Amino acid sequence: MAGQMARPPSMAERARREGLVFGECLFDHFPDGDRVGGAPLNVARHLWALGQQPLLVSRVGQDARGARIRALLGAWGMDGRGLQEDPQRPTGRVEVAPDAVPGHQFRILPRQAYDRIAWPAGLPPAAPIAFLYHGTLALREPGSRSTWERLAGLSDWRFVDLNLRAPWWTADLLAAVLPGTRVLKLNADELDILDEVFSLHGEGRQGRVADLAQRFAIGEVLLTRGAAGAAAWEAGRWQECPAPVVQVEDTVGAGDAFAAVWMAGILRGWSLDLRLARAQALAAAICAIRGALPGDPAFYSPFLRAWGLQP
Repeated sequence: MAGQMARPPSMAERARREGLVFGECLFDHFPDGDRVGGAPLNVARHLWALGQQPLLVSRVGQDARGARIRALLGAWGMDGRGLQEDPQRPTGRVEVAPDAVPGHQFRILPRQAYDRIAWPAGLPPAAPIAFLYHGTLALREPGSRSTWERLAGLSDWRFVDLNLRAPWWTADLLAAVLPGTRVLKLNADELDILDEVFSLHGEGRQGRVADLAQRFAIGEVLLTRGAAGAAAWEAGRWQECPAPVVQVEDTVGAGDAFAAVWMAGILRGWSLDLRLARAQALAAAICAIRGALPGDPAFYSPFLRAWGLQP
């Protein structure tokens, strides 16, 4: 009937058309208070702001923090059907302390709700998935890891965003996650860790990245280097991009913004050069605000206009 609202897509339709973001939703506890975070939540928020609408699959506790995350998804206009509630474990929490050398030190608490992400209710067991974004932190326990294994087998391609925080990863986990990845994102410290684990060959960072990609059949490798910018490897090509100059407030969440733009660029057919420049631009803008996510949706407006993404 005329005037009726369009039926929202089912979870299966959303996963098939828009993809799926899997992993932790949590709160980073800074000395001055809590900030909502978790790389998957940040990435999903950015993607929705950029016009993509993946299904976020995560798990929170039946507590005030979990209710706050669910309310934020609603306020952002995001599909919250993939957000599960755990009756026993709390919503994820990370203790963050400033540090003059790495920038921040993170104490990631064990036995959190996101460690037991189950198969999403409402998603058929063989539902095809356009793409799957995930990191490594939420795979540290068997519950979430077994769900990830099933989802990975149904996805057309995967974006793996490493988050190697000791002691929450193993060489066996890396060996399971890396093969066949379409896009792998890591920072310089994580490249050094992979070098130690897998004895990479090649001259300098470019050579080690190339060896990593060829050894595990990885399509693209993104290397983020903070103020030094970022680089991308694809099919033997190495492209570097400097970081835009901004007044840095903090760097929390910059890599998540980078990842979201990269995926949006793949889905929209942007060239590698364009993806690299635009990912750096949004990451730099996040560094200029406090926290990983902007409070005002107008933050995204200049990027939507400049990149031709206005609805």
